[in-house]
Amino acid sequence: MRGEHERYEQLAVGHVLGGLDAGEAADFRTHLLGCRDCRLRVAELRDLAADLAAAERDERARSQVQTEVARRHDTHEPPPTGGRIGVRHVTIASIVVILLASAMAFWNLHLRTAAASYSQAAGYRGETLRQLSSGLPVVAEAAEGVSAFVVIDGDEVAFTVSGLPELAAGERLEVWLLDEERAIRAGPPVAAASVADGALAGHVDDRDADLLVITRERGPLNPEPGGTELVRVELGAPA
Repeated sequence: MRGEHERYEQLAVGHVLGGLDAGEAADFRTHLLGCRDCRLRVAELRDLAADLAAAERDERARSQVQTEVARRHDTHEPPPTGGRIGVRHVTIASIVVILLASAMAFWNLHLRTAAASYSQAAGYRGETLRQLSSGLPVVAEAAEGVSAFVVIDGDEVAFTVSGLPELAAGERLEVWLLDEERAIRAGPPVAAASVADGALAGHVDDRDADLLVITRERGPLNPEPGGTELVRVELGAPA
């Protein structure tokens, strides 16, 4: 499937430059109807081609003016042939191809990076669901209006939390692992955009900690929890 789409990504440049045969053009137009990524690619390539075409026209006009001025200034020289302008056109055409190829390479990298990110996120969510369905439930205490389900699966702790309060600007959620001697931030802070409909799910390595705590924090990052505690889980206490 990915290899098939790469073919359409290659066809995008030919579509913009008018270099596709009838079959390829019809196939690509049909693909565009259902592919938002390729429509965006074509729009950006067309904008780039238009800008470069305008630059070529300006350069051609300047070249013609310079040639005419030089001819009038020195009547002893024969009128210049079209070779000089032709070289400029070849150079500009080469730049157009290079820039379009660069744009295509950027899009390919962008699409591959996005696909890798989506795949990684989907894999993380899938592993969380697997652990929630097969792990050993443990006791979870939650703030008013918040509910949590937490399980231990080997060295991993998986959790799903709902009813979380809406985060204000500058606020974040943080997941901590605690024992008598240390506090460990179990992953990066969770911004408001990552909390969909007041729900949060994930899994972390328990690191032999006694407690898992989820807090609502604001301000600078601290080495230990200092905000409102929303969920507290005793990792050694089965439900």
